[in-house]
Amino acid sequence: MRFVKCIKGGFIMAKVRKIYNTGSNKKIIIVKTVKKSKQKPKEGNQFGSGNSGIQTPTGSKSKPKEILPDINDMEKEVLKSIIGQDVAVRKIITAIYRAINFKTVKSNILVIGNSGTGKTETIKQIAKRLNIPYTIEDATKYTQEGYYGADVNEMILNLLENANMDIKKAQNGIIVIDEIDKKAGHEVPHDVAGTEVLKSLLKIIEGTTIKVPVEMDYYNVKLADFDTKNIIIIFLGAFSGLDIIRDKRLNSNPLGFSIKEETHKSKAKFLKQDLVKYGLPEEFVGRIDTIIEMNELTKKDLALILKKSELSIFKRYQNELSNMGITLIYNDDLFESIAEKSLVLDTGARELSNTVNYMFENIVFDVLSNPNKYKKCILDSEIAQDNTKYTLS
Repeated sequence: MRFVKCIKGGFIMAKVRKIYNTGSNKKIIIVKTVKKSKQKPKEGNQFGSGNSGIQTPTGSKSKPKEILPDINDMEKEVLKSIIGQDVAVRKIITAIYRAINFKTVKSNILVIGNSGTGKTETIKQIAKRLNIPYTIEDATKYTQEGYYGADVNEMILNLLENANMDIKKAQNGIIVIDEIDKKAGHEVPHDVAGTEVLKSLLKIIEGTTIKVPVEMDYYNVKLADFDTKNIIIIFLGAFSGLDIIRDKRLNSNPLGFSIKEETHKSKAKFLKQDLVKYGLPEEFVGRIDTIIEMNELTKKDLALILKKSELSIFKRYQNELSNMGITLIYNDDLFESIAEKSLVLDTGARELSNTVNYMFENIVFDVLSNPNKYKKCILDSEIAQDNTKYTLS
């Protein structure tokens, strides 16, 4: 936060959101207004007291380099939350650690997987344990610079904001760009909301220097250089239909039948030529050095997520009821029943939340209507289909 002088007088406490170059060496700053004041800020710290506000990269003491968690410990911790993706998790962790430890090796990672397979959550689990700033961006809101919509430089500003305006930290952060498959070309010339966005990303991917705001007095804005060469960029997407392109290349499924197995069948890897055929620009695909495919989650995987994952919504309900003094009683076959119902919509682990919320809907009402009354809740094996199948006592 900082005070910005208004043209008509007074001051605005604001947050810098975006900078445009007007072509005449003038900068137009779009801010989010927080507070207006007629008085100047106090001398000294113009950003307010304490550590809030924007930090400048100059004049601050360098902090000791943080030690990364052991890569084996990282894998074990992440797999406590992410179930059924052991191979993919190891590949993602390896790619991120490679980027951090091998500074001369640029890492631009593409993770392919259906909705609910754990793409985004895997990155979150890794980033929070590394204590690295990151931002998760939705590719669909971005357009080519100069057109209506957000341009790709705003991703850098969002990362910088998540790093508490610490440029050094942000320059070694992670940018996750979800729904990147939605930017694939559809034979539209100069697609400003599609392939042109991917081309705009090239400068960040390759490593470039961008001017970002770091300090502001009453009349001027001070800019600093932000180097993107060490940023880890991770693209996520479902890429619906990409498997058909791969199968045609391999001629492995000429009749077009889709076969789902209850085990993780070994598949041929996606190649860059498949992505180009899908509609991504060649120059963009050429900068991707690691392609990782998530597994489709089976009924067994979904049941294990409910039973063992630290993110299990079932376990959260169980813990909440336990805190109220209520013991939850059920058979393990309940997890398979929940998983089977959740597979109907083919949205992976996402549908588990809807199914479990439905199961506990009446239970929550009864428990909150009669506080301190119940000590036991017995769940019937059919409660996933009929949420009245339970007994409170």
